[in-house]
Amino acid sequence: MSGDLKIAAQFLEEEGQSLVVVRDGRMLFSSRLQGIQPLLDALDNNVLPGSAVADKVFGRAAAMITALGQVNAVHSPLMSQEAVDVLSEAGILYCAGKTVGQILNKEGTGPCPMEIATEFTVVPEKGVKAVRKLLKDLYSTPSHLQVH
Repeated sequence: MSGDLKIAAQFLEEEGQSLVVVRDGRMLFSSRLQGIQPLLDALDNNVLPGSAVADKVFGRAAAMITALGQVNAVHSPLMSQEAVDVLSEAGILYCAGKTVGQILNKEGTGPCPMEIATEFTVVPEKGVKAVRKLLKDLYSTPSHLQVH
């Protein structure tokens, strides 16, 4: 594991973060928020290129974001096989505590909506666009109509 990846993994574990981005030994970005939004925020703030990312739960959508963001390495305690495939294709080093077939939704009743949103493509740009659209649709739906 690279120095930056060790630092990111350590911050993730010891500081209770859900996402940590480290480059050249410095933490550039971190979040305690759950879900995919913090990783999109890191992409939008251009802190991903050349960095090491540690994320609590890492699925296909997250892998597409890190591929688009030109991340060097990823650590996650829980990673989907589809994320492994995307990272391998992009040439991104990865370290997973446990690899599972797919990331499940919050209820554990089926695949995570972000996994479903990206299953139609292997192109990171298209996957990230689909994730952004899904998030926009979810947050623009009136709360009394929202699917739970």
